[in-house]
This record gives sequence, structure tokens and C-alpha cells, in this order.
Amino acid sequence: MLALVLLVLVGMPLYAASLLLHQRYDVQQRDSLEFGIESQYITLTTSDDLNLAAWRTFAETEGGSPYGTVIILSGIQRPSVTEFFGYADMLAQEGWDALLIEKRARGSSEGTTIGLGFTEWKDVQAGVEFLDADQRAGDFPIVAMGTSAGGATVLTAGGNVPRIDGVISISGYSTWTEAYVDNAVEVGIPRFVAVASSPFMDLIVGARFGFDVTGNTPAHALEYFGTRPLLLMHSTEDHHVPITHFNRLQKEARAFNIPLSTFVREGDWHFVVYDHYIEDPVQDDEFSQSILDFLNQFEEGSNGQD
Repeated sequence: MLALVLLVLVGMPLYAASLLLHQRYDVQQRDSLEFGIESQYITLTTSDDLNLAAWRTFAETEGGSPYGTVIILSGIQRPSVTEFFGYADMLAQEGWDALLIEKRARGSSEGTTIGLGFTEWKDVQAGVEFLDADQRAGDFPIVAMGTSAGGATVLTAGGNVPRIDGVISISGYSTWTEAYVDNAVEVGIPRFVAVASSPFMDLIVGARFGFDVTGNTPAHALEYFGTRPLLLMHSTEDHHVPITHFNRLQKEARAFNIPLSTFVREGDWHFVVYDHYIEDPVQDDEFSQSILDFLNQFEEGSNGQD
């Protein structure tokens, strides 16, 4: 009986890890012109020597500078970050550049495995370093925005990259282990079984990425935000990343006195934006205005748009 229990507790996280680790995701990448905005393709190089596909879009200004740049990330598997060119277009109309980064092991970016956020924060770091050295962008604010696993990644990046001036996390999870437990429960595994198996998931992640990185979680990263502002966005019935993750992150942010803004939408909207507006988020007034209101605080302190 004990052997059977151990088999279940070890087998569950092994199976879950096999679905994600040691895999690439060849996502379909779209042209920005489909969204009505021009883009510049660039290559970023991470601190662990991976070349990443990325696209820059530029604010609609009359010879002036942007207010800053918003780095945009997508989720754990799909879609490609190029599905978010509509966000870049919305930002351009409001005076913001954008840098859309296809994270490692996805699309045309290098990498042999996704990193569950434990490694992808280095992808954000590569984007920040590029912008910091860029004549157009270097002197202006940098805000990191991501959805789902991208939302978790920008939180981790915020704690590790001080140059990031603000973070927008959309449906981000608080820790990968808690996300694993919640998704196991979602497919019918009793919660006590999922919780009992979670230490083995930690062992698997530690063995793959190093035990020194397993504590580098989105929730832990909040300790290092200081006075940099944070916008958390979630929906109440999200079945991919339950609202409990939002609640944990909100509690941690308040404990560390982080300047916090929130947006909560009723229903099951994993991208928070209504599905039919994902390609043109400005049509979702409440969602888009929450983002633009958050960015407004950086515009007030920026010398862009001169």
C-alpha cells in the first residue's frame, strides 16, 4: 500500500512535468500589419546565451519621444506574443513604445525547454538591457506586462531587475507549485493528494533548473519591489489560474507596502480582456482604461512627448 501511495505522489508531478518540460512550442507567429501597426523585428540575447525573437513597436508621436516602453509577454504555451500586437497598437496611440518578447523555447526563439517562470525572467532582463542601451528608450520608464505565466514571469522579473519601473500582471500565478496543485484539483484530483505530491514537484523543478532558483517565485519577488507600482488583474472564476493566486499576491503586495492597483472582472476570463476584444483591447473600455490609468503615473514623471 505504501508503495502505491508513493507511486501516485511521485507519478503525478512527473506526469505533469513531462507535459511541459523538455519541450518546445512552435506557436504560430503573426504579422503586426494584421493589427494595423508596423513593427521592427530584433533579436535579444539572454544572460544564458539564448537568442530570442522580439518585436518593437513605436508610439504615434510627432517627432517627440515616447512616455516609455511596455514589455509584453504571453503565457506558458500559447498563444504567440504576436497575438498581442493589438495591445501594442493601443499603447502606441497613447504615446508608449512596446517590446513584445517571444519567450524561450517558443516560436522562433531559441531554447529546449520552457522554464515555468524560473528562467524566463532572464528573457525580460534581456529586453530591459536592450532598452536601457537604446538611445530612444534608455532614459524613459520601462513597464513589464504579462498574461498567465507571462504575468507570473513579469512579477519575478520585477523582483530581480531593478530597472523595471512598474509591473502589470494579468492572471499571474503566485507560485508554480500552487499552480500545479490548483490544476491537479481542476482535473479531479483531491486537493489533499495534490498538496501531498507538491514536494515532489519541487524536487523535479529543482533537479531541472537548480535548487537555488526554486525559491525565486512571483510571490517572493514582491519583497524586492520597494516603491515600484504594481497592477494585478484577474477574473473571479478563472479555471486556469484561480482567483486565490490574485488574493495571495494582493496580500503579499500590501504586506510589503507596494503601491498597488487592482482590476477584478466577474466570470471566467483568463486573459481578463473579453475574448472577442483580445485583438483590439481598446474596445474593452474597463480593461484597457485600467492599464492606461496605471501607465498615466509614469507619464506624469516622464519627459517624453516633448
